[in-house]
Amino acid sequence: MKKLSYIMAVLAGFLLLGSCGYDDALVREEIGKVEAELSEYEQKMADLESQLSSLTALVNSSFISYLGTDEAGNYVISYMDKGGEVKTVVVAVDSDVVTAPLIGAAEYEGVLCWRKTTDNGKTWEWILDAAGNKMPVGGQEPVVSIDAEGYWTVNGERVLGTDGKPVLANDVSNTLFKGVEYNEETGFVEFTLVDGSSFSVKMYEALNIEFDAPSIIAVPDPSAVTKVSYNVTGSQAADAVVDYFTAYNVSVEIDKYAKTVNVTLAEGAQEGNTVIMVSAGENVVLKPLFFTAGAAEIQKPIWDNRYGTGTEIHLPGDFTEFDIEVSHNISYEMSISEDCADWLKVAPSTKAEMITTKHSFVADYFESSLGADRKGKIIFRNDLYDVTVEIAVRQTPIVPSGPVVPGLSTGADLVAFAQAVNAGASTSRWQNEAGEVVLLNDIDLTGMTEWSPIGTGTAKGTPAYNLVNPFSGVFNGQGYAIKGIQWTYNVTDAASHLYGLFGAIKDATIKNLVLGAEGDQITIVGSNANVIAVGALVGHAESSTISGIINNVSVVLADKNAEVPGDNPDATLMMLGGVAGTFRAPMTVGSKDEPVKNFGTVKTGVITNTANGGTGMNVAGVVAFTVGVKDTEMILDYCYNYGEVSAPTGRGGGIIGTMGGATQETAVTVLSNSDNYGLIQDDIVGQFGGSKDMYNLKRMGGLVGGTVTNNVGLRIEYCTNYGNVFSQIGCRTGGFVGHNQAAVTGCVNKGIILANISYTDGAPQHGPGWACGYSGKHLVNSCAKGGRVGEWDTYKDNPSAAPEATMDNALIYKNSEYFDPSANF
Repeated sequence: MKKLSYIMAVLAGFLLLGSCGYDDALVREEIGKVEAELSEYEQKMADLESQLSSLTALVNSSFISYLGTDEAGNYVISYMDKGGEVKTVVVAVDSDVVTAPLIGAAEYEGVLCWRKTTDNGKTWEWILDAAGNKMPVGGQEPVVSIDAEGYWTVNGERVLGTDGKPVLANDVSNTLFKGVEYNEETGFVEFTLVDGSSFSVKMYEALNIEFDAPSIIAVPDPSAVTKVSYNVTGSQAADAVVDYFTAYNVSVEIDKYAKTVNVTLAEGAQEGNTVIMVSAGENVVLKPLFFTAGAAEIQKPIWDNRYGTGTEIHLPGDFTEFDIEVSHNISYEMSISEDCADWLKVAPSTKAEMITTKHSFVADYFESSLGADRKGKIIFRNDLYDVTVEIAVRQTPIVPSGPVVPGLSTGADLVAFAQAVNAGASTSRWQNEAGEVVLLNDIDLTGMTEWSPIGTGTAKGTPAYNLVNPFSGVFNGQGYAIKGIQWTYNVTDAASHLYGLFGAIKDATIKNLVLGAEGDQITIVGSNANVIAVGALVGHAESSTISGIINNVSVVLADKNAEVPGDNPDATLMMLGGVAGTFRAPMTVGSKDEPVKNFGTVKTGVITNTANGGTGMNVAGVVAFTVGVKDTEMILDYCYNYGEVSAPTGRGGGIIGTMGGATQETAVTVLSNSDNYGLIQDDIVGQFGGSKDMYNLKRMGGLVGGTVTNNVGLRIEYCTNYGNVFSQIGCRTGGFVGHNQAAVTGCVNKGIILANISYTDGAPQHGPGWACGYSGKHLVNSCAKGGRVGEWDTYKDNPSAAPEATMDNALIYKNSEYFDPSANF
């Protein structure tokens, strides 16, 4: 800008006014103001050029090693450039709206390029170089200036406003950066420009040292060596030297190989400290360690044993005052956990003594028709010594009086019924005149996050259980629903291995019950080397009848990589069923007038187990595993699945995961008049990345996942598969059965069956069939072809385009030898 010419022009104007008697002192004053304003403009332009250079430098930097602020509130940033040199820039930020042309940056074809706006970001225009090309950030910066007539220019060209006219420089707000923030989760410094665009640079602390120890370290044996592990971090950690800087009442040795600070208190000393120094180049970090002689203790609290003993305070529902005494040799802070802070208060008369401190509390009156206890914790903590003691507190509600009519009408009734069964006590108070335990209305368990299954058992085989107080009566839901089910079970080190509304039933009948509502779910977390069985209705049932059941509860095993993980250990049978985990003959399940229906999802996440048979993960819409027994019958009749079923390995079916048990002809298991409408899949979580080389990890069918070998007592009759069966890993997949040794008669497939095909010596071995992936010779008879059959990779995006079923693709394995077209239609 030509400052002198501008001043001369202003001066000439004032001289003209002066010829009319104007005061020249006023003229000189105005000239001074103009000079000051022009100096401010020039400084602003210099600042903007500095900001543009800073942005270029930061985009080109390797990483940031320091982020701080100066006295003016600007950000001071140290970064390492591509040549390895550490440099520092100062970045100002401004969140105000400005009217000056804003310079920003945005991606164009993957490259961050300069752009400008004159309407505060409503419209943008790319900044071009002399050749008319877009200018990338990290290259040459655009030159922003004001010409001799006071208009904004970029690269020497006047900036035009939305009206097409040059923009007058009457606003010199020129801050390029709107915000600078360090994201602790990602480890990046995030820069936001005034145009809203942003970029990130990795933050590496130049040098730091961390100790695996509390702020004050208690030394129970002062004569012994206390070892404190350390870790040096930062971009200069590899070149760092660790030593002690000062030592008071302690002797210090640094073991650089074990990365420990070894400290011994001086004889007779009650406390001591040392300052540890880590240095690299010009960077030096000093951090102290403090030590005290003797153990740091907050002993277990004691209270009136009327309110329980052990690890939990158990309060009645009435308004209750109680005291806790705590012995300690260090100070602590007492707090109440958030989950009980609204009903448990510190009483105003808390008493304190020299060594033992008494805390007084009051618990509010608690009434609930659910009957579920409410829980929380009282915590005693000293942060400096990192000592924490917790005591659980639980309050049992006062339950409103129940109905005169015998039966279950509230959540509290259901809890009491479960407790009676599990204790081996009488259930007569909930039985009607026919001796049936009955529901009197819908029961909503919303808010009851913990449920102890009715009847328990521990695994003793694959699958077999030692049952403890299984339910053995008649449970008649009378068409009512138990809903609001949101239960999570941690199976790690669990005392029982059976989960559901009922854990175990034997010689029982369960009928006419709606279980759950949309969104209800049972979630399994943890891992157990024993055989776990889970069903929304029952974990394990034997010698029983189940009929008239509608299940809406999903059964889910959490992913082993989840924040709260679940897993199925390798070669360990685990059973997840929509209705039941496992049935052991004799069993009668469903009938024409009282069918059994599942609408819940049954699925797992990523799991460890890769077995595909009786020691694998078994999932199904109705029951995961059936166990036939010699000289008995198990009949599943009129069972329907509408829920999605998936697990990356093992066996999966719409109705049954595995038909198993004894192999004698008299061990009869029949699935009849049953239909699947649900989508059946394997690796939807992508554990194996869609690799068809993993075909041998799974067996999957629309009706049944797989059967035991050489069991002539197995029959599948007059069933229809309407659901699609998709294998992402190319396993043996069928509309009826994945791996079949049962007699299949009068069944129809109408679903789409997709799986990649693998070959051996040119012959297909694994993949899809509208009847079965594999079947024993001539076991499929009087069945109707239907649906479509194709490869997953080819038709996964448009399954309905797969080829129609033919007599040539009933089975994937030895179709021409094991399937008789003349016996089917």
